Amino acid sequence: MKPPTDAMLQAMLELQGRMNRKINPDWLGAGYEFLRAVLVEAVEALEHYGWKWWKRQDPNLEQLRIELIDIWHFLLSHYLSRAAGDCAAAARLIARDWQGPAEIVLDGSTTRIAAADLRTRFELLAACSALRRVELPLFSSLLDDCGIDAQRLYRDYVSKNVLNHFRLDNGYKSGAYEKIWEGREDNEHMMEILARLGPTPRLADQLYGELERKYRSVTGR
Repeated sequence: MKPPTDAMLQAMLELQGRMNRKINPDWLGAGYEFLRAVLVEAVEALEHYGWKWWKRQDPNLEQLRIELIDIWHFLLSHYLSRAAGDCAAAARLIARDWQGPAEIVLDGSTTRIAAADLRTRFELLAACSALRRVELPLFSSLLDDCGIDAQRLYRDYVSKNVLNHFRLDNGYKSGAYEKIWEGREDNEHMMEILARLGPTPRLADQLYGELERKYRSVTGR
């Protein structure tokens, strides 16, 4: 798939940096292993796809998409760390790496990304991450096969990031936050709001504002 636009990349990187600072103001100096997190998420995705030959397993496409968006959070953090927190520089690195080789060379063996099945590509993603390697063409191919284009990547990433921010800002860690509104989870309300909003550069602010208005009107907080 084509990479997100520079504006989309910088907007997502800014959101990710803000989230990382909320978790730890000194996150850039903490030495977090973001590619280890990618490794774990890739293995979880393989579980959702199914790999056991001794039992029937049906691929759960929606869960695969969720895992890929989670992986994207960690990849954004990895690039931000490489760029010392500079969103514009990180966006340039991502755009460059997105156009990388169409083959993966690992342990002396070469695999054409386009020729590998989905299980093999998730395994390769896990293996490269364990070796602290980022192969964005491999990640891009997984997005493509799971029906995620650049606009959907932007939309799904922003919506999840905004919801995480909103929960933390409203007492999620202390237990004060109400996750169920009018008998439905907050992510369902978020998806309703998201359906009304286009993938604009101001999507994060618009989504947060709409969530806040709905939450206040329902809970009285």
